[in-house]
Amino acid sequence: MRQLASACVLCFLLAACGGGGGGSSSSGSGGPTVVSGKVTFDFVPVALTGALPRLDYGSTARRPARSVVVEAVDAAAQSVLATASTNAAGDYTLTLPAGRTAFIRAKAAMKAIGSSAADIAVVDNTSAGAQWAIDGAPFFTGVTPALTQNLNAGSGWNGSAYIEAERAAGPFAILDTIYQAAQKIISVDPAISFPKLNANWSPNNVASNGDIDIASGQIGTSFYQRTTSGGTVIRNLYFLGFADNDTDEYDRHVVAHELGHYLQEAFARDDSVGGLHGGPDDLLDLRVAFSEGWSNGWSGIALNNPVYSDTIGPSQASGGSFNVSVGESTNPGWFREHSVEKMFWDFSNHASIGFSQVWSTLKTGLTVSAALSSIHSFARALADDTSNNALVASILATQNIVLPTTPYADNETNFGNPVIANINPIYLTYGSLNTALANVCVGNAADPLFDANKAGEYRHVRLTLPAGNRTFTVTQSSSTPNASDPDFVLHNSAGRLLEANGIVSNSETATWSLPAGDYVLAITDFRLFRPTSSGGNTSACFSLTVQ
Repeated sequence: MRQLASACVLCFLLAACGGGGGGSSSSGSGGPTVVSGKVTFDFVPVALTGALPRLDYGSTARRPARSVVVEAVDAAAQSVLATASTNAAGDYTLTLPAGRTAFIRAKAAMKAIGSSAADIAVVDNTSAGAQWAIDGAPFFTGVTPALTQNLNAGSGWNGSAYIEAERAAGPFAILDTIYQAAQKIISVDPAISFPKLNANWSPNNVASNGDIDIASGQIGTSFYQRTTSGGTVIRNLYFLGFADNDTDEYDRHVVAHELGHYLQEAFARDDSVGGLHGGPDDLLDLRVAFSEGWSNGWSGIALNNPVYSDTIGPSQASGGSFNVSVGESTNPGWFREHSVEKMFWDFSNHASIGFSQVWSTLKTGLTVSAALSSIHSFARALADDTSNNALVASILATQNIVLPTTPYADNETNFGNPVIANINPIYLTYGSLNTALANVCVGNAADPLFDANKAGEYRHVRLTLPAGNRTFTVTQSSSTPNASDPDFVLHNSAGRLLEANGIVSNSETATWSLPAGDYVLAITDFRLFRPTSSGGNTSACFSLTVQ
Protein backbone atom coordinates (compact mmCIF):
# COMPACT_ATOMS: atom_id res chain seq x y z
CA MET A 1 0.00 0.00 0.00
CA ARG A 2 0.99 3.65 -0.24
CA GLN A 3 1.99 5.61 2.79
CA LEU A 4 2.25 9.38 3.08
CA ALA A 5 5.56 10.34 4.59
CA SER A 6 4.95 13.34 6.81
CA ALA A 7 8.55 14.48 6.34
CA CYS A 8 7.70 15.42 2.76
CA VAL A 9 4.13 16.07 1.71
CA LEU A 10 4.98 15.21 -1.89
CA CYS A 11 6.59 11.86 -1.19
CA PHE A 12 4.23 8.93 -1.51
CA LEU A 13 6.19 5.91 -0.39
CA LEU A 14 5.41 2.31 -1.14
CA ALA A 15 5.33 0.45 2.16
CA ALA A 16 6.63 -3.08 2.58
CA CYS A 17 7.39 -5.27 5.54
CA GLY A 18 10.89 -5.33 6.87
CA GLY A 19 12.30 -8.14 8.94
CA GLY A 20 15.00 -9.06 11.36
CA GLY A 21 15.71 -8.88 15.03
CA GLY A 22 14.80 -6.24 17.52
CA GLY A 23 11.55 -5.13 19.02
CA SER A 24 10.07 -2.04 20.57
CA SER A 25 10.21 -0.80 24.13
CA SER A 26 9.12 2.28 26.00
CA SER A 27 12.26 2.47 28.07
CA GLY A 28 15.95 1.82 27.86
CA SER A 29 18.99 4.05 28.03
CA GLY A 30 21.72 1.92 26.49
CA GLY A 31 24.32 3.08 24.02
CA PRO A 32 24.04 3.55 20.26
CA THR A 33 22.58 0.75 18.21
CA VAL A 34 24.26 -0.46 15.05
CA VAL A 35 21.60 -1.47 12.56
CA SER A 36 22.63 -3.51 9.57
CA GLY A 37 20.89 -5.59 6.99
CA LYS A 38 20.30 -6.35 3.35
CA VAL A 39 17.93 -4.71 0.87
CA THR A 40 16.63 -6.95 -1.91
CA PHE A 41 13.94 -6.92 -4.55
CA ASP A 42 12.03 -9.58 -6.45
CA PHE A 43 13.47 -9.92 -9.93
CA VAL A 44 11.32 -11.53 -12.62
CA PRO A 45 13.41 -12.72 -15.59
CA VAL A 46 12.34 -12.73 -19.22
CA ALA A 47 12.03 -16.14 -20.83
CA LEU A 48 11.88 -16.73 -24.57
CA THR A 49 9.23 -19.14 -25.79
CA GLY A 50 10.03 -19.54 -29.45
CA ALA A 51 10.36 -15.98 -30.70
CA LEU A 52 8.01 -14.54 -28.06
CA PRO A 53 9.36 -13.26 -24.75
CA ARG A 54 7.37 -13.51 -21.51
CA LEU A 55 7.94 -12.68 -17.86
CA ASP A 56 8.79 -15.94 -16.11
CA TYR A 57 7.21 -15.47 -12.67
CA GLY A 58 8.05 -19.06 -11.74
CA SER A 59 11.74 -18.13 -11.80
CA THR A 60 11.40 -15.02 -9.64
CA ALA A 61 14.46 -14.57 -7.42
CA ARG A 62 15.58 -12.03 -4.85
CA ARG A 63 18.40 -9.80 -6.01
CA PRO A 64 20.42 -7.26 -4.02
CA ALA A 65 19.34 -3.64 -4.36
CA ARG A 66 22.73 -2.13 -5.17
CA SER A 67 23.83 1.42 -4.27
CA VAL A 68 20.35 2.40 -3.09
CA VAL A 69 19.83 5.07 -0.44
CA VAL A 70 18.93 3.70 3.01
CA GLU A 71 17.62 5.91 5.81
CA ALA A 72 16.83 5.34 9.46
CA VAL A 73 13.72 7.38 10.17
CA ASP A 74 12.45 8.50 13.58
CA ALA A 75 8.92 7.06 13.65
CA ALA A 76 7.48 9.89 15.73
CA ALA A 77 9.17 12.92 14.20
CA GLN A 78 9.56 11.43 10.71
CA SER A 79 13.07 12.90 10.70
CA VAL A 80 16.06 11.11 9.23
CA LEU A 81 18.46 9.87 11.89
CA ALA A 82 21.15 8.42 9.60
CA THR A 83 21.73 7.73 5.92
CA ALA A 84 23.85 5.22 4.03
CA SER A 85 23.96 3.44 0.68
CA THR A 86 23.93 -0.29 0.10
CA ASN A 87 26.98 -1.96 -1.36
CA ALA A 88 27.10 -4.30 -4.35
CA ALA A 89 25.66 -7.08 -2.18
CA GLY A 90 22.74 -4.94 -1.02
CA ASP A 91 24.19 -4.60 2.50
CA TYR A 92 24.06 -1.45 4.64
CA THR A 93 25.10 -0.37 8.15
CA LEU A 94 23.77 2.56 10.21
CA THR A 95 24.58 3.76 13.73
CA LEU A 96 21.59 5.21 15.63
CA PRO A 97 21.29 7.02 18.97
CA ALA A 98 19.61 5.24 21.86
CA GLY A 99 16.05 5.74 22.94
CA ARG A 100 14.39 6.12 19.55
CA THR A 101 11.59 4.23 17.87
CA ALA A 102 12.73 4.09 14.27
CA PHE A 103 12.32 2.19 11.04
CA ILE A 104 14.51 1.60 7.99
CA ARG A 105 13.52 3.10 4.66
CA ALA A 106 15.13 2.03 1.39
CA LYS A 107 14.65 4.43 -1.50
CA ALA A 108 14.76 3.56 -5.18
CA ALA A 109 17.46 6.19 -5.57
CA MET A 110 21.22 6.37 -5.95
CA LYS A 111 23.55 9.16 -4.88
CA ALA A 112 26.59 7.31 -6.14
CA ILE A 113 27.43 4.27 -8.21
CA GLY A 114 30.57 2.90 -6.69
CA SER A 115 33.01 5.81 -6.61
CA SER A 116 31.19 7.69 -9.38
CA ALA A 117 28.85 10.50 -8.45
CA ALA A 118 25.23 10.09 -9.48
CA ASP A 119 21.81 11.54 -8.73
CA ILE A 120 19.29 9.05 -10.07
CA ALA A 121 15.88 8.29 -8.61
CA VAL A 122 12.80 6.31 -9.59
CA VAL A 123 9.71 8.41 -8.94
CA ASP A 124 5.96 8.24 -9.56
CA ASN A 125 4.83 10.64 -12.27
CA THR A 126 1.18 9.96 -11.32
CA SER A 127 1.83 11.16 -7.74
CA ALA A 128 3.54 14.48 -8.45
CA GLY A 129 6.97 12.91 -8.80
CA ALA A 130 6.95 11.16 -5.42
CA GLN A 131 9.92 9.02 -4.50
CA TRP A 132 9.38 5.25 -4.52
CA ALA A 133 10.62 3.53 -1.34
CA ILE A 134 9.96 0.62 1.03
CA ASP A 135 9.69 0.88 4.82
CA GLY A 136 10.62 -1.73 7.39
CA ALA A 137 8.94 -2.50 10.72
CA PRO A 138 9.55 -0.15 13.71
CA PHE A 139 12.18 -1.03 16.32
CA PHE A 140 13.56 0.57 19.49
CA THR A 141 17.20 1.60 19.80
CA GLY A 142 19.44 1.25 22.83
CA VAL A 143 18.14 -2.09 24.11
CA THR A 144 20.75 -4.09 22.21
CA PRO A 145 23.98 -2.86 20.61
CA ALA A 146 23.18 -4.43 17.24
CA LEU A 147 20.06 -5.15 15.22
CA THR A 148 19.43 -6.73 11.85
CA GLN A 149 16.79 -5.19 9.61
CA ASN A 150 16.35 -6.76 6.17
CA LEU A 151 13.97 -5.33 3.59
CA ASN A 152 12.63 -6.89 0.42
CA ALA A 153 10.57 -5.22 -2.28
CA GLY A 154 8.07 -7.77 -3.52
CA SER A 155 6.83 -8.13 -7.08
CA GLY A 156 3.17 -8.14 -6.08
CA TRP A 157 2.49 -11.17 -8.28
CA ASN A 158 0.04 -13.54 -6.57
CA GLY A 159 0.42 -16.41 -9.01
CA SER A 160 -2.06 -15.19 -11.59
CA ALA A 161 -2.17 -11.40 -11.38
CA TYR A 162 -0.55 -8.36 -9.81
CA ILE A 163 -1.73 -6.98 -6.50
CA GLU A 164 -1.25 -3.41 -7.67
CA ALA A 165 -0.64 -1.87 -4.24
CA GLU A 166 2.21 -4.29 -3.56
CA ARG A 167 4.32 -3.90 -6.71
CA ALA A 168 7.24 -2.54 -4.72
CA ALA A 169 9.90 -4.31 -6.78
CA GLY A 170 9.23 -2.43 -10.02
CA PRO A 171 11.14 0.77 -9.15
CA PHE A 172 14.07 -1.20 -7.73
CA ALA A 173 14.25 -3.39 -10.84
CA ILE A 174 14.47 -0.29 -13.03
CA LEU A 175 17.14 1.23 -10.82
CA ASP A 176 19.16 -1.98 -10.81
CA THR A 177 19.25 -2.12 -14.61
CA ILE A 178 20.48 1.47 -14.60
CA TYR A 179 23.10 0.49 -12.02
CA GLN A 180 24.38 -2.39 -14.14
CA ALA A 181 24.41 -0.36 -17.34
CA ALA A 182 26.27 2.45 -15.59
CA GLN A 183 28.97 -0.05 -14.56
CA LYS A 184 29.82 -0.51 -18.23
CA ILE A 185 30.44 3.23 -18.59
CA ILE A 186 32.38 3.41 -15.31
CA SER A 187 34.62 0.55 -16.42
CA VAL A 188 35.99 2.69 -19.26
CA ASP A 189 35.38 6.18 -17.80
CA PRO A 190 35.92 5.92 -14.02
CA ALA A 191 35.90 9.68 -13.43
CA ILE A 192 32.42 10.09 -14.88
CA SER A 193 29.67 11.86 -12.93
CA PHE A 194 26.08 11.13 -13.91
CA PRO A 195 23.88 14.26 -13.97
CA LYS A 196 20.51 14.26 -12.23
CA LEU A 197 18.00 11.88 -13.76
CA ASN A 198 14.49 10.89 -12.73
CA ALA A 199 13.10 7.59 -13.96
CA ASN A 200 9.32 7.87 -13.85
CA TRP A 201 7.37 4.64 -13.32
CA SER A 202 3.86 3.86 -12.15
CA PRO A 203 1.41 0.94 -12.43
CA ASN A 204 -0.79 3.60 -14.06
CA ASN A 205 1.64 4.29 -16.91
CA VAL A 206 -0.09 2.89 -19.96
CA ALA A 207 0.61 2.62 -23.68
CA SER A 208 -1.86 4.72 -25.63
CA ASN A 209 -2.29 6.23 -29.06
CA GLY A 210 -4.25 9.26 -27.86
CA ASP A 211 -3.27 12.47 -26.10
CA ILE A 212 -0.33 12.32 -23.71
CA ASP A 213 -1.10 13.12 -20.07
CA ILE A 214 1.94 12.25 -17.98
CA ALA A 215 0.29 13.11 -14.66
CA SER A 216 -2.43 10.51 -15.21
CA GLY A 217 -0.10 7.87 -16.66
CA GLN A 218 -1.10 8.30 -20.31
CA ILE A 219 2.54 8.32 -21.45
CA GLY A 220 2.09 6.53 -24.79
CA THR A 221 5.31 4.54 -24.58
CA SER A 222 8.53 4.38 -22.60
CA PHE A 223 10.74 7.31 -23.58
CA TYR A 224 13.43 9.81 -22.60
CA GLN A 225 12.80 13.53 -22.39
CA ARG A 226 15.09 16.51 -21.88
CA THR A 227 13.52 19.86 -21.04
CA THR A 228 14.72 23.14 -19.59
CA SER A 229 13.19 25.39 -16.95
CA GLY A 230 14.76 28.74 -16.13
CA GLY A 231 18.00 27.62 -17.72
CA THR A 232 18.09 24.37 -15.73
CA VAL A 233 18.25 21.14 -17.71
CA ILE A 234 15.70 18.55 -16.56
CA ARG A 235 16.14 14.94 -17.62
CA ASN A 236 13.43 12.31 -17.28
CA LEU A 237 12.91 8.71 -18.28
CA TYR A 238 9.34 7.39 -18.45
CA PHE A 239 8.48 3.70 -18.24
CA LEU A 240 5.28 1.78 -18.83
CA GLY A 241 3.82 -0.20 -15.93
CA PHE A 242 0.18 -0.99 -16.68
CA ALA A 243 -0.44 -4.69 -16.02
CA ASP A 244 -1.70 -6.92 -18.84
CA ASN A 245 -0.97 -4.16 -21.35
CA ASP A 246 2.71 -3.24 -21.33
CA THR A 247 5.05 -3.28 -18.35
CA ASP A 248 8.73 -2.40 -18.78
CA GLU A 249 10.22 -2.58 -15.29
CA TYR A 250 11.63 -6.07 -15.94
CA ASP A 251 12.34 -5.50 -19.64
CA ARG A 252 15.97 -4.69 -19.00
CA HIS A 253 16.88 -3.91 -22.61
CA VAL A 254 14.04 -1.39 -22.77
CA VAL A 255 15.33 0.33 -19.63
CA ALA A 256 18.92 0.30 -20.89
CA HIS A 257 17.76 1.58 -24.30
CA GLU A 258 16.09 4.64 -22.78
CA LEU A 259 19.16 5.19 -20.61
CA GLY A 260 21.15 5.20 -23.86
CA HIS A 261 19.23 8.28 -25.01
CA TYR A 262 20.11 9.99 -21.73
CA LEU A 263 23.78 9.10 -22.17
CA GLN A 264 23.92 10.37 -25.75
CA GLU A 265 22.16 13.62 -24.89
CA ALA A 266 23.98 14.31 -21.61
CA PHE A 267 27.51 13.38 -22.68
CA ALA A 268 27.57 13.71 -26.47
CA ARG A 269 25.06 15.19 -28.92
CA ASP A 270 21.64 13.99 -30.03
CA ASP A 271 19.84 15.82 -32.84
CA SER A 272 17.08 13.21 -33.19
CA VAL A 273 13.54 14.44 -33.84
CA GLY A 274 12.22 11.37 -31.98
CA GLY A 275 8.90 9.83 -32.94
CA LEU A 276 7.65 6.30 -33.56
CA HIS A 277 10.09 3.78 -34.98
CA GLY A 278 10.78 0.07 -35.07
CA GLY A 279 8.54 -0.93 -37.95
CA PRO A 280 9.98 -3.64 -40.20
CA ASP A 281 10.16 -1.30 -43.18
CA ASP A 282 11.10 1.93 -41.40
CA LEU A 283 13.42 4.20 -43.39
CA LEU A 284 14.41 6.74 -40.78
CA ASP A 285 15.85 10.22 -40.85
CA LEU A 286 19.59 9.84 -40.28
CA ARG A 287 19.42 11.43 -36.81
CA VAL A 288 16.65 9.09 -35.65
CA ALA A 289 18.31 5.99 -37.08
CA PHE A 290 21.51 6.89 -35.24
CA SER A 291 19.89 7.66 -31.88
CA GLU A 292 17.69 4.56 -31.87
CA GLY A 293 20.42 2.34 -33.29
CA TRP A 294 22.92 3.50 -30.67
CA SER A 295 20.40 2.92 -27.87
CA ASN A 296 19.49 -0.56 -29.15
CA GLY A 297 23.12 -1.56 -29.58
CA TRP A 298 24.08 -0.01 -26.25
CA SER A 299 21.43 -2.04 -24.42
CA GLY A 300 23.03 -5.26 -25.65
CA ILE A 301 26.51 -3.99 -24.84
CA ALA A 302 25.56 -2.80 -21.35
CA LEU A 303 23.78 -6.02 -20.42
CA ASN A 304 26.23 -8.31 -22.25
CA ASN A 305 23.27 -9.84 -24.03
CA PRO A 306 22.47 -9.06 -27.69
CA VAL A 307 18.88 -10.34 -27.50
CA TYR A 308 16.57 -7.36 -26.96
CA SER A 309 13.21 -8.40 -25.51
CA ASP A 310 10.05 -6.44 -24.74
CA THR A 311 7.16 -8.20 -22.96
CA ILE A 312 3.55 -7.09 -23.36
CA GLY A 313 -0.03 -8.33 -23.14
CA PRO A 314 -2.09 -10.38 -20.68
CA SER A 315 0.11 -11.73 -17.88
CA GLN A 316 3.06 -10.09 -19.65
CA ALA A 317 3.27 -13.29 -21.68
CA SER A 318 3.90 -12.04 -25.20
CA GLY A 319 5.90 -9.39 -27.00
CA GLY A 320 8.82 -9.29 -29.37
CA SER A 321 12.58 -9.69 -29.52
CA PHE A 322 15.49 -9.16 -31.88
CA ASN A 323 19.24 -9.59 -31.87
CA VAL A 324 21.27 -6.37 -32.00
CA SER A 325 24.31 -8.22 -33.38
CA VAL A 326 22.54 -9.31 -36.58
CA GLY A 327 21.74 -6.10 -38.43
CA GLU A 328 19.30 -5.56 -41.27
CA SER A 329 19.06 -8.10 -44.07
CA THR A 330 16.50 -6.18 -46.14
CA ASN A 331 17.49 -2.77 -47.46
CA PRO A 332 20.32 -2.13 -44.95
CA GLY A 333 21.88 1.28 -44.65
CA TRP A 334 22.36 4.41 -42.58
CA PHE A 335 18.57 4.95 -42.52
CA ARG A 336 17.90 1.66 -40.66
CA GLU A 337 18.16 1.50 -36.88
CA HIS A 338 18.99 -2.23 -36.99
CA SER A 339 21.93 -1.43 -39.28
CA VAL A 340 23.21 1.21 -36.87
CA GLU A 341 22.79 -0.98 -33.77
CA LYS A 342 24.90 -3.70 -35.41
CA MET A 343 27.63 -1.14 -36.06
CA PHE A 344 27.81 -0.26 -32.37
CA TRP A 345 27.78 -3.92 -31.38
CA ASP A 346 30.53 -4.77 -33.88
CA PHE A 347 32.70 -1.75 -33.06
CA SER A 348 32.40 -2.39 -29.31
CA ASN A 349 33.23 -6.09 -29.60
CA HIS A 350 36.12 -5.77 -32.04
CA ALA A 351 39.49 -6.45 -30.49
CA SER A 352 41.09 -3.49 -32.27
CA ILE A 353 38.41 -0.97 -31.30
CA GLY A 354 36.39 -1.97 -28.22
CA PHE A 355 33.79 -0.18 -26.15
CA SER A 356 36.28 2.14 -24.47
CA GLN A 357 37.08 3.70 -27.84
CA VAL A 358 33.41 3.73 -28.89
CA TRP A 359 32.43 5.63 -25.74
CA SER A 360 35.34 8.06 -26.09
CA THR A 361 34.45 8.80 -29.71
CA LEU A 362 30.75 9.14 -28.93
CA LYS A 363 31.53 11.80 -26.33
CA THR A 364 33.74 13.89 -28.58
CA GLY A 365 33.33 12.86 -32.20
CA LEU A 366 29.82 14.22 -32.78
CA THR A 367 30.84 17.79 -31.94
CA VAL A 368 33.84 18.26 -34.24
CA SER A 369 31.61 19.68 -36.98
CA ALA A 370 28.11 21.00 -37.56
CA ALA A 371 27.16 17.73 -39.27
CA LEU A 372 24.07 16.21 -37.68
CA SER A 373 24.48 13.29 -35.29
CA SER A 374 24.51 10.23 -37.54
CA ILE A 375 26.40 7.03 -38.17
CA HIS A 376 28.41 8.96 -40.75
CA SER A 377 29.67 11.67 -38.39
CA PHE A 378 30.37 9.05 -35.71
CA ALA A 379 32.18 6.67 -38.07
CA ARG A 380 34.33 9.44 -39.51
CA ALA A 381 35.40 10.41 -36.00
CA LEU A 382 35.98 6.77 -35.01
CA ALA A 383 38.21 6.19 -38.03
CA ASP A 384 40.17 9.33 -37.17
CA ASP A 385 40.46 8.34 -33.50
CA THR A 386 41.67 4.83 -34.30
CA SER A 387 43.73 5.81 -37.36
CA ASN A 388 42.20 2.82 -39.10
CA ASN A 389 40.05 3.77 -42.05
CA ALA A 390 40.15 0.27 -43.52
CA LEU A 391 38.81 -1.49 -40.43
CA VAL A 392 35.99 0.99 -39.80
CA ALA A 393 35.08 0.96 -43.49
CA SER A 394 34.96 -2.84 -43.60
CA ILE A 395 32.57 -3.01 -40.62
CA LEU A 396 30.34 -0.31 -42.09
CA ALA A 397 30.24 -2.12 -45.41
CA THR A 398 28.52 -5.12 -43.83
CA GLN A 399 25.41 -2.93 -43.63
CA ASN A 400 25.97 -1.09 -46.92
CA ILE A 401 27.15 2.11 -45.23
CA VAL A 402 30.11 4.00 -46.64
CA LEU A 403 32.89 5.46 -44.52
CA PRO A 404 32.52 9.16 -45.35
CA THR A 405 35.50 11.24 -46.30
CA THR A 406 33.99 14.04 -44.18
CA PRO A 407 31.29 14.00 -41.45
CA TYR A 408 28.81 15.19 -44.09
CA ALA A 409 28.68 11.82 -45.89
CA ASP A 410 29.60 13.47 -49.18
CA ASN A 411 30.54 10.12 -50.77
CA GLU A 412 27.51 8.09 -49.59
CA THR A 413 25.87 6.21 -52.47
CA ASN A 414 23.23 4.11 -50.67
CA PHE A 415 19.89 5.88 -50.82
CA GLY A 416 17.64 2.87 -50.35
CA ASN A 417 16.10 0.30 -52.65
CA PRO A 418 13.92 1.60 -54.17
CA VAL A 419 15.61 4.97 -53.87
CA ILE A 420 14.23 7.26 -51.18
CA ALA A 421 13.31 10.63 -52.66
CA ASN A 422 14.92 13.90 -51.59
CA ILE A 423 18.02 12.55 -49.80
CA ASN A 424 20.67 12.54 -52.54
CA PRO A 425 22.99 14.09 -51.56
CA ILE A 426 22.40 13.88 -47.81
CA TYR A 427 23.48 17.53 -47.46
CA LEU A 428 22.91 20.34 -49.92
CA THR A 429 25.45 23.17 -49.80
CA TYR A 430 24.44 26.81 -49.58
CA GLY A 431 26.47 29.28 -51.63
CA SER A 432 27.14 32.93 -50.84
CA LEU A 433 24.94 35.34 -48.91
CA ASN A 434 21.98 36.92 -50.71
CA THR A 435 21.74 34.16 -53.28
CA ALA A 436 18.96 31.60 -53.48
CA LEU A 437 19.42 27.87 -53.16
CA ALA A 438 16.60 26.36 -55.20
CA ASN A 439 15.07 22.87 -55.24
CA VAL A 440 15.24 22.22 -51.52
CA CYS A 441 12.66 19.44 -51.68
CA VAL A 442 11.06 17.23 -49.05
CA GLY A 443 8.47 14.44 -49.19
CA ASN A 444 6.75 11.81 -47.08
CA ALA A 445 6.90 8.80 -49.41
CA ALA A 446 8.78 6.87 -46.70
CA ASP A 447 6.24 7.84 -44.01
CA PRO A 448 2.83 6.31 -44.74
CA LEU A 449 1.76 6.63 -41.08
CA PHE A 450 2.80 10.30 -40.74
CA ASP A 451 5.35 9.70 -37.98
CA ALA A 452 7.29 12.86 -38.96
CA ASN A 453 10.72 11.24 -38.60
CA LYS A 454 11.42 9.37 -41.81
CA ALA A 455 14.09 9.81 -44.48
CA GLY A 456 13.29 12.49 -47.03
CA GLU A 457 11.02 14.54 -44.77
CA TYR A 458 13.85 16.91 -43.82
CA ARG A 459 16.38 18.49 -46.16
CA HIS A 460 19.73 19.24 -44.63
CA VAL A 461 21.70 22.24 -45.88
CA ARG A 462 25.33 23.07 -45.05
CA LEU A 463 26.19 26.72 -44.53
CA THR A 464 29.38 28.62 -43.73
CA LEU A 465 28.40 32.07 -42.50
CA PRO A 466 30.18 35.25 -41.47
CA ALA A 467 29.34 36.81 -38.13
CA GLY A 468 26.36 39.13 -37.87
CA ASN A 469 22.58 39.29 -37.97
CA ARG A 470 21.50 36.70 -40.48
CA THR A 471 18.02 36.48 -41.97
CA PHE A 472 16.94 33.04 -43.18
CA THR A 473 14.04 32.91 -45.64
CA VAL A 474 12.51 29.67 -46.86
CA THR A 475 9.91 30.18 -49.60
CA GLN A 476 7.71 27.66 -51.36
CA SER A 477 8.63 27.06 -54.98
CA SER A 478 6.01 27.45 -57.67
CA SER A 479 6.40 23.75 -58.48
CA THR A 480 4.62 22.81 -55.23
CA PRO A 481 0.93 22.45 -56.11
CA ASN A 482 -0.55 23.02 -52.63
CA ALA A 483 0.08 25.51 -49.85
CA SER A 484 2.92 24.54 -47.53
CA ASP A 485 4.04 25.40 -44.01
CA PRO A 486 7.86 25.43 -44.02
CA ASP A 487 9.75 25.11 -40.74
CA PHE A 488 13.49 24.93 -40.09
CA VAL A 489 15.99 24.29 -37.32
CA LEU A 490 19.55 25.62 -37.22
CA HIS A 491 22.35 23.44 -35.83
CA ASN A 492 26.00 24.02 -35.08
CA SER A 493 28.67 21.74 -33.64
CA ALA A 494 26.89 21.73 -30.26
CA GLY A 495 23.64 20.52 -31.81
CA ARG A 496 20.23 22.13 -32.07
CA LEU A 497 20.63 25.89 -31.81
CA LEU A 498 17.58 27.85 -33.02
CA GLU A 499 14.29 27.09 -34.74
CA ALA A 500 11.56 28.81 -36.74
CA ASN A 501 8.16 27.16 -36.86
CA GLY A 502 5.57 29.84 -37.54
CA ILE A 503 2.24 29.18 -39.24
CA VAL A 504 2.49 31.56 -42.20
CA SER A 505 1.61 29.68 -45.37
CA ASN A 506 4.29 29.11 -48.00
CA SER A 507 7.18 30.88 -46.24
CA GLU A 508 9.17 31.09 -43.02
CA THR A 509 11.61 33.82 -41.99
CA ALA A 510 13.85 34.23 -38.96
CA THR A 511 16.68 36.62 -38.07
CA TRP A 512 19.36 35.58 -35.62
CA SER A 513 22.64 37.07 -34.46
CA LEU A 514 25.27 34.43 -35.15
CA PRO A 515 29.02 34.05 -34.76
CA ALA A 516 31.02 33.13 -37.82
CA GLY A 517 31.12 29.41 -38.42
CA ASP A 518 29.65 26.30 -39.97
CA TYR A 519 25.97 25.46 -39.61
CA VAL A 520 23.38 22.97 -40.79
CA LEU A 521 19.79 23.96 -41.52
CA ALA A 522 17.15 21.21 -41.41
CA ILE A 523 14.12 22.22 -43.49
CA THR A 524 10.73 20.51 -43.64
CA ASP A 525 7.07 21.14 -44.47
CA PHE A 526 4.77 20.70 -41.48
CA ARG A 527 1.98 19.70 -43.83
CA LEU A 528 3.82 16.52 -44.74
CA PHE A 529 2.73 15.15 -41.41
CA ARG A 530 -1.00 15.02 -42.01
CA PRO A 531 -3.14 13.32 -44.68
CA THR A 532 -3.91 15.17 -47.90
CA SER A 533 -7.61 14.81 -47.08
CA SER A 534 -7.07 17.24 -44.20
CA GLY A 535 -4.84 19.70 -46.04
CA GLY A 536 -1.58 17.78 -46.02
CA ASN A 537 1.10 17.51 -48.69
CA THR A 538 3.00 14.56 -50.08
CA SER A 539 5.93 16.73 -51.18
CA ALA A 540 7.07 20.33 -51.30
CA CYS A 541 9.99 22.29 -52.74
CA PHE A 542 11.50 25.48 -51.40
CA SER A 543 14.17 28.05 -52.07
CA LEU A 544 16.51 29.19 -49.28
CA THR A 545 18.06 32.64 -49.02
CA VAL A 546 20.36 33.89 -46.26
CA GLN A 547 21.08 37.60 -45.96
